[in-house]
Amino acid sequence: MNNTTDTVSQRLHQIGLDKDEARIFVELLKGPNTHLKLSRATGINRTKVYRIVDNLYKQSLIARRTDDLGTFLVASDPHVLEAKLIEQEEKIKNQRQAMQNILPDLFALQQQSEENFFVQAYEGQAGLKQMCWHELKCNGQLLALGNGTIEQLVPNTSWTQRHRAMQKEAGYYSLEITNYDYDPKIMADFCNNILIESHQYEHRKISPKVIEFDGQTIIYNNTVAIYHWKHDKRVGVEIISKSYARMMRQLFYHYWNIAGIETK
Repeated sequence: MNNTTDTVSQRLHQIGLDKDEARIFVELLKGPNTHLKLSRATGINRTKVYRIVDNLYKQSLIARRTDDLGTFLVASDPHVLEAKLIEQEEKIKNQRQAMQNILPDLFALQQQSEENFFVQAYEGQAGLKQMCWHELKCNGQLLALGNGTIEQLVPNTSWTQRHRAMQKEAGYYSLEITNYDYDPKIMADFCNNILIESHQYEHRKISPKVIEFDGQTIIYNNTVAIYHWKHDKRVGVEIISKSYARMMRQLFYHYWNIAGIETK
C-alpha cells in the first residue's frame, strides 16, 4: 500500500474497523472487486477475506453489484461510517443514562455490606485508571499519604485533565501529607487546577525521619487505596472496610498534626 492508503487505513482503524477490515474497505473504495482479487491486492488469506467481507456487509459498509460481467463487491458511500459513529454515540448515551439510573441501587447494595472486608487488586495503567475513577465517588474528604500526581499514575494529559475537571465538579476536599515538595512546575499546574480555582486541596510536608512514604495511600469513604507506579510496574490495591478506613484516618490526622507543628 502507498502512504495515502496506509494513512486512510490507520484512520479507519481509529474509528472502529480492525486493520484487515480497513484494508479491504480502502481497496474497494478504489473500485469494484472480487474476493480473489481482494486477497491478492491486500495479501489477506482468501478464506479470511470472505469472513471480513461478510462482516463489512452486515455493517452496510459494502454491497454486492451484479452486471453483465458478473458479481462484484463495492464500497458503500463513506457517509455510512459517520452514521455508524452516530449510532455508537447514541448507544453510549443510553448506557450512560442506564448507569445513572442504576447507581443508587448499586450504592445501596454496597452500603448493606460495608462492615465486610474486601480486597481488590489492579494492574497496569488501565487498573490505576479504574482506581482513580473510584476516587471520584468520595464524599467529604479524600486523604493522601505520600507524594504522587495523577500524571505519574496515568501519563495521559487529556485523561488527567478530564479527571481533574470531574474532581472539581465532584466537590470533595483533598488533604495530602508528603515527604518532599513537588516539582515547582508540576505544583504550579496542579495549583492552577485545584487550589486557586476551587480551593479543594491542601498539603503539609513531614520529614521522612518521622514517617517515610513509598508510593501513595489514599483514604476515602470506606476505602483505602494503595498505589505503586515505580520501577516500570503499575499496581494498586483497594481495601474496602469501614473499620480499617477509620483506623487509617486516625493515623492520617495524627501525622497531619505533626506535620503542622513541623511547618510552624
